[in-house]
Order: sequence, then structure tokens, then C-alpha cells
Amino acid sequence: MASVDSKIAYCRFLNWVIGEFDLFLKNEESEALKVFFPNGWFSISCFQNAENKINVTLVVEGKTEATCQNMMKHLKRIHKHVCEFHENQA
Repeated sequence: MASVDSKIAYCRFLNWVIGEFDLFLKNEESEALKVFFPNGWFSISCFQNAENKINVTLVVEGKTEATCQNMMKHLKRIHKHVCEFHENQA
């Protein structure tokens, strides 16, 4: 689980991930994204908690633990980059 400052930052994160995985099969449902990659898939969704902070849920499923860990690291790097970009724009 990760968090973002605003809905704008979440949309930027989704857009960046969509661009990064442009050649993969995607299922974009309103505020959620599911991407299928060789030997697995990941999904990204968000919800607002009691403190009005937007939490991002990252779920990775794959055939091997190493594949899942590598994909999660990749997604977290993108998340970190987008958050840093968003902070610099504010």
C-alpha cells in the first residue's frame, strides 16, 4: 500500500504506469487499473481513508515470487518518481 497527496497525483501515477506498460494488455475500470504481463498481472486502485488521505493499493500476482517482487519494485519506483514530481510542482 502507498499513499498520494491528491487525486491529481493518483491520476498521474496511473498515467505513468499506463505509459510504462503500453504494450501490455490492460483493463481500465473507472479508478482502477489491471495490467497483464507475462506470467502474471498487477492491479492498482485507490480509496480515501478516515483522514481524507488517498491510499493506493498495489496487488501483484505471478507464477514466481521473484517475478512479483521485481514488478512491485518497479511499480514503487514509478510511485516514488511521480510523488517527487508532484511535490516539485506544488
